[in-house]
Amino acid sequence: MSSTSSFNAEEHQNMLRSYFNGNGFNRWASIYGNEKLSTVRTTVRQGHAVMMDRAFDWLQRLGLSKNATILDAGCGTGLFSIRLAGNGYNVKAVDIASQMVEKSRDEAIAKGVADRIEFEVNTIESVKGTYDAVVCFDVLIHYPAEGFLQAFKNLSSLTKGPIIFTYAPYNRILAFQHWLGGFFPKKERRTTIQMITDKNMHKAMQETGMVIKNREKISFGFYHTMLMHAEK
Repeated sequence: MSSTSSFNAEEHQNMLRSYFNGNGFNRWASIYGNEKLSTVRTTVRQGHAVMMDRAFDWLQRLGLSKNATILDAGCGTGLFSIRLAGNGYNVKAVDIASQMVEKSRDEAIAKGVADRIEFEVNTIESVKGTYDAVVCFDVLIHYPAEGFLQAFKNLSSLTKGPIIFTYAPYNRILAFQHWLGGFFPKKERRTTIQMITDKNMHKAMQETGMVIKNREKISFGFYHTMLMHAEK
C-alpha cells in the first residue's frame, strides 16, 4: 500500500468492528429480523430480501453440487448462510463482528442447520481457504475504493468459480447527499456508504482477472445496490 494513501486498513477495520458490535448490530439485527420497523427501514428490509432472492436464484442456476462449499463473507445475522445450509450447501460464515457471528450461530442452531456451517470472526481481507463460490452482500458498500480493491482481491482469490456480491455504484446525487450527511451530529449518522466508480470497478476486474457475467440494479424504496456475478 502506498505510503501516501489516506486509507488505513487497520483503522477502517477497527471502525467497522466497533460499529457492528455496537449500534450497527442493533440496527441491522432489527432490519434482518421480524420486529416492526419505520417505513424507511421496512423498505431496506424488503429491498435486501429481493436482493437475496435474486442472488440465490443466480447461485442455483450455476449448478453447483449440493455439497459445494460457499463462503459467506460478511454474513451478518446469518440469513443467507442459513438459507444456503438449508438447501444442502456447506457454508463458511465469516463476519468482522463477534456479535453478528454469535447471532448467526444461534439462528442456525434454531433452524437446525448449524452442522453445515463453520463460523469464524474475521475480516473479509484476511479470511482464507478455497471455496466453490464466494458471496458478499452489503459489505463492500462500507469500503472506499482502495479498501474495496484490497478486499475484492482477497475474496476473488478464494473462489474456484463465481463471486456474487453487491456494491454501491457511484451516483452524483447520492454522493452529494452523503457529503451533506457529514455535517450532521455523529449520533445521527449511519456508516457512510462508499460508492465505487465504473473506473474503479473495471480496475478491480482487471487486477483480479475476473469477468462480469451478470449484473442487476436492485432499487426498492431506500434500498439501492448493484448485484454482480463475476468469474475468472
